[in-house]
Amino acid sequence: MVLVDRYGRPVTHLRISVTLRCNHECIFCHREGIFTNPIVELEPWEWGFVAKVGVKLGIVNYKLTGGEPLVRGDIHEIVEEIHNAGGKVSMVTNGSLLKYYADKLANAGLEQVNISLHSLNPYTFYEITRGRLEKVIEGIKSAKQAGIKVKIDYLVLSLNSKEYKDIIGFAEKHGLDLNIIELIPLGLVGEEYWKLHYPLKEIEEYLEKHSIKKYYREFQFRPTYVMPTGIKVSIVKGYGNPLLCARCTRLRATPDGKLKTCIYVNRTVDMRPAIINRDEKQLEEKFREAVRLREPYFKFKDLGVYKRIWSTKTLEEVSLVDD
Repeated sequence: MVLVDRYGRPVTHLRISVTLRCNHECIFCHREGIFTNPIVELEPWEWGFVAKVGVKLGIVNYKLTGGEPLVRGDIHEIVEEIHNAGGKVSMVTNGSLLKYYADKLANAGLEQVNISLHSLNPYTFYEITRGRLEKVIEGIKSAKQAGIKVKIDYLVLSLNSKEYKDIIGFAEKHGLDLNIIELIPLGLVGEEYWKLHYPLKEIEEYLEKHSIKKYYREFQFRPTYVMPTGIKVSIVKGYGNPLLCARCTRLRATPDGKLKTCIYVNRTVDMRPAIINRDEKQLEEKFREAVRLREPYFKFKDLGVYKRIWSTKTLEEVSLVDD
């Protein structure tokens, strides 16, 4: 069974903010679109219950994020609970605490970790994150040694835009896939956003010239370039991109147990009472309600596009590869 919204988009992913607490202070932080502080954070068993019900409904992919998920001392327990419920678990982290948790996370069933690496210059890195670059590098090494698949997330800003070749080179040297991400105007107001925003055109032209293959990932139609070393570099443009929205298969969850239909939309469905009462039928209905409310934030004018996108595996001049 897979839940499908009225635009024909199946829901197979749940992105869980396990906490809004963080040990970095990134200047671009959008808090996953969650701007109220939760009174409580769900316990590991509660996320396990969510996954148990979610997997029955076809939601098999779970990405843990924050805040910084590793500030939770029980993060490996959350991973284990979701993994034991049948979910595939990945994580987004700033990586600064990974050396303390990598082995526990691997043993708990974590399959992949996306590590934020926004600069290779310690001073620029500190200016952007208020964190220490060397701790993140240690985290990357620890995750690799623990057998966790590592992907790098590089958010392009005016402060670090000239480092893209170095970041790609770092990823190639260490055999890591890479997401190159455009800044979105969420959590930033007006001039703040435009001061930090940097377009990706120059980087895309570089990748077009130096890659050996280009394809579009099935998830969110992300253009992906295969470099000569074999690593994959994906371009993520999350704002003003109806093609990305058309292929979105994700719901979101807040630390206190609310379902969020989109990062840009404040509408939520409260599943916490169903979780506390261990009411599987009620929780199923909360998932169904969220899917009914779900819609692309950036839409095509021709709504028939959605049916065509999901009725075929290929679009004109677009090769879809699920990796």
